[in-house]
Amino acid sequence: MGSVATFDNLSFEVKNKNVTARLVDNVSVKVAQGQMLAILGPSGAGKSTLLDIMSFRKKAMEGGSIRLNGTPLTATTMSEVSSFVEQDDQHYGVLTVRETIGFASRLTNTGQTRAETRQRVDDIVHALGLQSCANLKIGTPIQRGISGGQKRRVTVGTGLVTYPRILFLDEPTSGLDSASAREVVASIRRIAQAEGIIVIATIHSPSVDTLQLFDQMMVLAKGRTAFRGTMAEAAARCTDIGYPMPPFQNPADHLLDLVASDFGADKTPVIEALYTAQMEVEATDRAVQGEDDKPQHIKTQKKPLTHDIAVVGVLCERTVLNYSRNLLAYGVRMGMYLGMGLMLATIWIRLGNSDGKINDRLSVHFFSVAFLAFMSVAGIPAFLEERSVFIRERRNGLYGPTAFLISNTLISLPFLFACTLVFSVITYWAVGLHPGAGHFFRFLSFLFLAIIVADGQAQLIAGAVPIFIAALALSAFVNGFWMCVQGYFIRARSLPRFWYYSFHWADYQTYAFEILAKNDFMGEVFNCNTGVLPDGSCQCTFPPSAATLAKYGQCKVSGEDVLQYLGYAGIPVGGYAGILVGIFVVYRILLWVLLKLRR
Repeated sequence: MGSVATFDNLSFEVKNKNVTARLVDNVSVKVAQGQMLAILGPSGAGKSTLLDIMSFRKKAMEGGSIRLNGTPLTATTMSEVSSFVEQDDQHYGVLTVRETIGFASRLTNTGQTRAETRQRVDDIVHALGLQSCANLKIGTPIQRGISGGQKRRVTVGTGLVTYPRILFLDEPTSGLDSASAREVVASIRRIAQAEGIIVIATIHSPSVDTLQLFDQMMVLAKGRTAFRGTMAEAAARCTDIGYPMPPFQNPADHLLDLVASDFGADKTPVIEALYTAQMEVEATDRAVQGEDDKPQHIKTQKKPLTHDIAVVGVLCERTVLNYSRNLLAYGVRMGMYLGMGLMLATIWIRLGNSDGKINDRLSVHFFSVAFLAFMSVAGIPAFLEERSVFIRERRNGLYGPTAFLISNTLISLPFLFACTLVFSVITYWAVGLHPGAGHFFRFLSFLFLAIIVADGQAQLIAGAVPIFIAALALSAFVNGFWMCVQGYFIRARSLPRFWYYSFHWADYQTYAFEILAKNDFMGEVFNCNTGVLPDGSCQCTFPPSAATLAKYGQCKVSGEDVLQYLGYAGIPVGGYAGILVGIFVVYRILLWVLLKLRR
């Protein structure tokens, strides 16, 4: 007989204040390999909830059990032997149909050759009727792609391509016309029978032709099993309880008409009759079949380190494609850095070494950090897209948060460095900051550290609040807050003690601003020509030290004097860089925890 998935006494309830609602109530079913089960029911009957319980996306109440070949499954083992096709089609819009299915295959079967992967993908593409759009992109808000029905088939394909033993499908025919729906289900059936896959699908209003492709159908009513069996048995059951099926009517439609109670009609008698008849059938089946199959060992292999490394490589390759093609997310973002560089370069052009320009130089460093940090929110939409794909693929056991974050970091760092380089090349020499290649490259490096921390912060906020508008607003608030306690608008030592000893030193912008200022001012000497007194002496904007007076006289102030006055002289340059790296690492660890907890 082969593999058999057994689901016994599955129940699920939710509590809201003093009200408890039982969404799924004592549902049991067996499905053998190569067979397909359709779960039907009116809205609110518990179809999707039951599918979530079966796949361990929701935890069943005590007393329920899920077994494969008699061996109890856990959430971990279920993810290893199954694939779940969700109702929402979450894909990278800039990838083609073939690439989307191909990457799903490569993430699962890292030991396959490229030729084997191409053959598997071609088989799935042909089976699902996607040949005509195989090389078309999925589609983005600014680039039209494939249709909704084709996208639905792509989602089904990503589930089938991974060789699952159990395939869960949530509304696989939504968005398809009746002919396409039948062809998709027929294709799934052919693959399921050829590869021995157990298929369990929720389905809404299937045609007779589509429903005939399923070996069993289960009709839920208020979370309980009102009927389970074949189409022929459905017609007989309705006759037995006194509600015969009219001629030429779809058995599924007739059963759904009998149990649908959303529009005021009292269906309690017929629902109770269906419950009673189904319980009698299940009692007879248990008496004939016995308790259960003899438990068999389920072979699951711990994936080697080479698999994890290969997965990171595949994710990096996919992310590079996404970055290179996604003009809306990344091209526009690069343009923002370019525009900001041009703005600073033309407003603060050629500041020179007058002490009257010292505050202007500080402004350049402040806006370099603060504005570029604000612009990190532009990466939130792309990260949310990546996160949604990650959650779907993680639930199917393809990879975990570690591989996702490593690949995300490895690919985002070069992109952010390129953005920083474009900004720095335009700004640094035009403004006239500290001359010398060494100072320029330190400016570039320190600003890059600030930007990756800002990007890490934006991703952390989006990971905690995965709603675009909310994440955007919260990121803007946090960046504005950091600007206020950073020490530019008000000297850090003048901040109220609470803000100074808490958030000022937790602010990454504090360290980024100060390290840029130190890199620019150390070794510079400024002419005090803004306050020349009648006797020919000078009054400098910042007080010169005794050493500066002894070396240069009254009309000079050194960059070290400015840093000392502002209170920026305490931490060495390497210390600032180490702190920024530490904050970035903390942000990544916190994001890893959020992704780990989000199942």
